[in-house]
Amino acid sequence: MEFIVILIGLSIIIWGAISWTIKTISNSNKYIELKPQFDSLKEARKTHESKVEKDKAELSSRIIKWEKKVENDKKEIIKISKQKSMGFPWLAEAYADYFALKDDEIEKYLKNKKHPAYTAAENVKIIKNEKRVLVKENKIISYKINYFEKLFPWLSELIAEDEDEEMPVRIEGDSNNDENEDRVKHYLTPEEYKSLPSVERNQMALDRYLKNRNKSKWAIGRDYEMYVGYLYTQKGYSIEYKGIIDGFEDLGRDIIAKKPNEVCIIQCKCWAQHKKIHEKHIFQLFGTTMEYWIRNFIENKKPKSFEEFSKFLNEKKLRPIFYTSTRLSEKAKEMANALCVEILESKPLGEFPRIKCNINSDGFGQSKIYHLPMDQQYDRTIIGNRSGEFYAYTVKEAENAGFRRAFRHRF
Repeated sequence: MEFIVILIGLSIIIWGAISWTIKTISNSNKYIELKPQFDSLKEARKTHESKVEKDKAELSSRIIKWEKKVENDKKEIIKISKQKSMGFPWLAEAYADYFALKDDEIEKYLKNKKHPAYTAAENVKIIKNEKRVLVKENKIISYKINYFEKLFPWLSELIAEDEDEEMPVRIEGDSNNDENEDRVKHYLTPEEYKSLPSVERNQMALDRYLKNRNKSKWAIGRDYEMYVGYLYTQKGYSIEYKGIIDGFEDLGRDIIAKKPNEVCIIQCKCWAQHKKIHEKHIFQLFGTTMEYWIRNFIENKKPKSFEEFSKFLNEKKLRPIFYTSTRLSEKAKEMANALCVEILESKPLGEFPRIKCNINSDGFGQSKIYHLPMDQQYDRTIIGNRSGEFYAYTVKEAENAGFRRAFRHRF
């Protein structure tokens, strides 16, 4: 019995060994049969991976080259766009085309991506066309502004930096431009204007005018010119305001201050501290000083030598003065020194009395009238021509001295 059990066990072991051997031989034959295919697939995978790496490197190189080209194109476009010329509207169109191409790429992407966004792509197309027109118009306007600023440096002072800035523009036919309208109303509510006594409402309007932080460059420049004019009045000069009164026709001279045998041609610039005065402004002041000399100091208006003009400058008979709240560039200082232009820099706007108390003579005697900064004749009113005229800080001060408000108010 034990023998039979041992025999059966041996039979099972032998059968297992034979089955294992047969299976191993079969697998070996399959391996030998499939190995060439496996090797072929392995080689194909290596080839494919190598091609992918090569394509990635090539694509990366193309992207870098494209980005460099785009950056160079942008630099060239910006460089060209800075040319101070208004005669190249085609340049504006090219500029617009360039940025339209970028929008084309966005449009194509939205249409061809895995889940296309056709509506968004169509909206991009519409916006692209509108943007192209606006970009073109914007560049043309920029060229013109840059061109005119190059010719007339003072134009930069009239360009608003903030859309809320008050600009010195009047619309013809506007009912608010009635010649006798009281501009004090612009600084008071209707209730305040009706209820307050004249002294109080005029003073309140003046206070709000002075505290207004949203003045345009033009208004700030006007205040600065009045301040500089007041300072020179205190020094005994008679003052003629050219910038305030003549506007675009001032030829770059804001104030003419006179004493016997001395004329100061003053240009005023009330700019932010981060800005610098450049040499073009010095050249403009020097040129307008020479023009004044030709018109006022040369007999029969016959041109004389530059040496004679230089003599007037050196003897201080004619003094070009640049008065500014900021600083000049080194080149501007160098040119000012060479051209005998006096520099007064870093001179901020200070406090000074704004109310002009003027005495007029008429057929009935003398009229004592005071003018607020928003009144019609304020800029043209010169103080100091008659005894008793003065600048007042407050309305009460003016009225206590016997002066009344001007009847015609419009600025």
